[in-house]
Amino acid sequence: MTDSIHTLFAAWGDPSPETRAAKTDAAIGPRFYYSDPNCPAPIESRGAYLEYVAQFSAMMPGAAATVVAVSAHHGHARATVDFEKDGKRMVRGQYFADLEDGKVVRLIGFTGMGEPD
Repeated sequence: MTDSIHTLFAAWGDPSPETRAAKTDAAIGPRFYYSDPNCPAPIESRGAYLEYVAQFSAMMPGAAATVVAVSAHHGHARATVDFEKDGKRMVRGQYFADLEDGKVVRLIGFTGMGEPD
């Protein structure tokens, strides 16, 4: 049920626009919504999402996103994701996903793990 989350984040580190798009297409549903703290506004299309991931790849060549933990229930998932460069974690984030037919249709990310202030 959560393979699509692993596939979606594997696309972040893929240097090829073609295989990045193929991984994304394998992971997302026909309606797709994405938001994280670095987005100026929520993303509501495949094309805009691919542009966003391409910007990450261009700004951080060789960087990757690795799912380090995921749990799921009733069509929802929570994933902990490490963004890494040269084998070192730069940022750890938490993502919440809605899944339909095994595909991600809504993904909302937060920087950090929600530590109390």
